[in-house]
Amino acid sequence: MKRIMTLCLVATLCVLTLSAQETCGKSCCAGKTIYDISVKDDAGRDVSLSDYKGKVLLIVNTATRCGFTPQYKELEALYEKYQQQGLEILDFPCNQFGQQAPGTIQEIHEFCTANFDIRFPQFDKIDVNGPGESPLFTYLKSQQGFAGFDLNDQRGKMMDQMLRKRDADYDKNPDIKWNFTKFLVSRDGRVLKRYEPTDQVAAIEADIQTALINKSNTNTVESMKSFGSKPWIIPQPVLIIGTYDKDGKPNAMNAAWGGQWDMHEIVISLSSHATTDNLKVNNEFTVAFATAETEVAADYVGIVSGRNTPDKMARTGWTTKKAPNVNAPVITNLPLTLECRVKQKIDESETGYYLVGEIVNVLCDEKYLAADGNPDVEKMGIITYDPVHHTYIQLGKTVGKAFSDGKQLK
Repeated sequence: MKRIMTLCLVATLCVLTLSAQETCGKSCCAGKTIYDISVKDDAGRDVSLSDYKGKVLLIVNTATRCGFTPQYKELEALYEKYQQQGLEILDFPCNQFGQQAPGTIQEIHEFCTANFDIRFPQFDKIDVNGPGESPLFTYLKSQQGFAGFDLNDQRGKMMDQMLRKRDADYDKNPDIKWNFTKFLVSRDGRVLKRYEPTDQVAAIEADIQTALINKSNTNTVESMKSFGSKPWIIPQPVLIIGTYDKDGKPNAMNAAWGGQWDMHEIVISLSSHATTDNLKVNNEFTVAFATAETEVAADYVGIVSGRNTPDKMARTGWTTKKAPNVNAPVITNLPLTLECRVKQKIDESETGYYLVGEIVNVLCDEKYLAADGNPDVEKMGIITYDPVHHTYIQLGKTVGKAFSDGKQLK
């Protein structure tokens, strides 16, 4: 895990040199297929991608002096494992990001074979953005634009923060953002998915397996598009975790990955944060639910760390009071709060853990109570996280009665 953090920091420093590029829409590649494109190999010879018909392709732009360069080892492991089943990895070195692919293609190839023993095809150096970009990457970007970094991953969050400092609208175009962006292409030439350099290789491998199994890459269910393995549990709660630090100062963070664990327990996936620091000295916390009214502040506490932003809570405009049953803050701007105690930390490491919390009590602002005296969720305007488009959606109206409506079919 320390190695991963080191790679992330190196990549973050490199981001500062990123320049804006031209955008490409799908219209610029209308009528084309990937098999209409030719590229040059490492000897300068033309290679038609139609030579790869029937193969599953993983196409990647690489660099030899990047924090992500050790991904060569992971790519070679995938190639060795799946090449006999029909996988081809096509490697295109690119020097556009921090000039991290210097030298000739022969020097790059020698470096990669000496250090990572790669056996997959390596092609001539190219540009992936801008006026001189390779037609291959123009096509790939037209089929799969930039969908954002995973902000629940520390490396993804760091890349997003650094790129946004450079260009507040960097995520509005399909350009390649950094070295080791990858595209998965089906056996029949469709660009299935795009992966950013921070995406986990395990997720890519699962998609490769799916693509290899499906010989024709046609959907088994008519009119339904396949997206492979994705953590799309919809809806996902937007949980605001409240803690006190060792000096009694309140802190809050946004945790999108969490849910019910048992009848009186919840589980939350936590990476290393000020919140995990606080839970080392105090094993009590609160969990509240973000609303449409508080969406901006709720998102803010998810993208800013309490470790380096001392006035984080003040900037939200939220007010807090001590919870009646646990040593943790209640954010009075949020309608529903769970008072919790740490019951277990699963897979604990320096990068985080799965937090299992015992629910001690539930608090609800009286103005959000229904006629029967219980919380009225419709009144609260609670929001959920859409992991597909990275947006927040407000819960709507009641549409039925649980444990009741289904009886109509008995």
